Amino acid sequence: MVAFMEKLAARGYKITPQRRLILEALNDADRHLSADEVAAQVKKVEPGISLATIYRNLNMLVDIHLVSRLDLHEGPVRYELNRGHNHHLVCLGCGMAVKLDVCPMQGEVQRIIDKEGFQVDSHHFEITGYCRDCKLRTTTISHTD
Repeated sequence: MVAFMEKLAARGYKITPQRRLILEALNDADRHLSADEVAAQVKKVEPGISLATIYRNLNMLVDIHLVSRLDLHEGPVRYELNRGHNHHLVCLGCGMAVKLDVCPMQGEVQRIIDKEGFQVDSHHFEITGYCRDCKLRTTTISHTD
């Protein structure tokens, strides 16, 4: 957590109580959070904070690469602290995201990048589908109809 505060300061941004609380909410989460979920966590400590402040700060933290944004095609955008690679299995049912420990930027993809002389700025990789619970839920619902 301290490293994120140091990066924020090193980039010329103030470490405001709101930013600290947002980063703490993301750090303490065991999954990606929507802006509403971040706001709910922050409001436990700072009840007067507005959702607009949460969004403004999340967008700024994404812009400076301290926070990653996961856009789930359907459902709310979710956020996590940017700890490096952002590769996920994403459930289209409940929004759960499982971080992958492997990077597709190796092997054949890296050879193509090198061959083309392409300079990568950033990359994201996600596989969308349904988690075990959502898959079971939809299977159960379709069998009861």
